[in-house]
Amino acid sequence: MSNLALCNILRQANQALCAVLIALQISTGSAYAQDLGKKTAPIYGGTGVASQSSDRFQGMSGTYAPVHKTPDGQACISVHPMARPQTLNPKIIDQVVLVANICGQSIRIEVCYAGSKDCIIVPLVGYQKLQRTLGVAPGSTSFRYQYRELY
Repeated sequence: MSNLALCNILRQANQALCAVLIALQISTGSAYAQDLGKKTAPIYGGTGVASQSSDRFQGMSGTYAPVHKTPDGQACISVHPMARPQTLNPKIIDQVVLVANICGQSIRIEVCYAGSKDCIIVPLVGYQKLQRTLGVAPGSTSFRYQYRELY
């Protein structure tokens, strides 16, 4: 095989590799852009502590999906935190969230400890209330959470 033939083979392989890398970059970029619209902006709450996140830099408002609302503009989803001692050992505290959907449509939400990836997914059908344990802590009755609607 001559040097010229070898150079042509390497050039064609390089072009194919570049095309694959460009295709991967385009598909990854578009998947990232689509993922931004699949969640609403985080809504913060808490019990016994300040409910607002310490993160001053929230995302741009146009990058998140809108929250579900009733015809009069009220949010469909509400989340209320509770901390309650366990029956067998009152020094162990269950950190619980009560999630309510006041609309007729099914909505899924993700509830996390604020600033954490420790989350639970709560699917709600129309007009449903659910109580879910977010976590357990020794003696701590205060916690912060954030939730988002998932599309």
